[in-house]
Amino acid sequence: MDSSGATQGDRRAPAIAAAPVPADVIGRVAAQLARDKRAHLDELKAEHHQLSRPDFLWHYLLQSFATMGQASGWKGLIGTPANYRRVTYEALANLPESARLQQVEETCWAAKVRMPSRKAKFIVGCFDCITKMGGPEAAKNKLLSAAGRDGKIAFLDAFPGIGDKYARNLLMDVYHEDFRESIAIDARIEMLSRSWGRTFRSYEEHERFYLDIARRAGIEGWELDRLMFHHAAEFLARVSQAAEAV
Repeated sequence: MDSSGATQGDRRAPAIAAAPVPADVIGRVAAQLARDKRAHLDELKAEHHQLSRPDFLWHYLLQSFATMGQASGWKGLIGTPANYRRVTYEALANLPESARLQQVEETCWAAKVRMPSRKAKFIVGCFDCITKMGGPEAAKNKLLSAAGRDGKIAFLDAFPGIGDKYARNLLMDVYHEDFRESIAIDARIEMLSRSWGRTFRSYEEHERFYLDIARRAGIEGWELDRLMFHHAAEFLARVSQAAEAV
């Protein structure tokens, strides 16, 4: 996700629901919350213009690693120019291969991202992948030319450290057309699911459940995903209140 993560209240562990909250209750609350947060959703959709960046893929890979496990990592790695300058594709390309990992690892520690040493290896691995593709712009073009949502997910999933969630979230962050009916399951969404008494056998089943919620609410899956990420505490409180009234 981007720099505007959730508040401390969003990260508090909720009580586990004694029985599953009905899907139609969650859907009604989602529809109401989407109306109330329309301006914020429109602001997030405006990030679509970032697709025009020649270094789009590299920048959003860095952003993914910065926020992975802790949204506040964005500020340290992406939002701090002195750190960001050290991990641009060009900065790493200008270093001898033997020096890249050390520079990225030092920068990740300075940026206070989670798991800095592990992520440094992922970042250097992604650098190598992009270099083999001909550089950032060529790699971006390969990504955008991949066939549909599944093709793009498969392309991104091949990068070191990028799994199911970030293979979706990377293009969801820029409101890409192929990802408007997608859910990037993360810790906040898992927290909401547990609080609503919902468990799932797979990532795909979890995603399908929330796509059905979005359908019930008359909104895009993308919109539901962003509401659950940015407004998790409010969403949780409203659903709890609505469930008690049933």
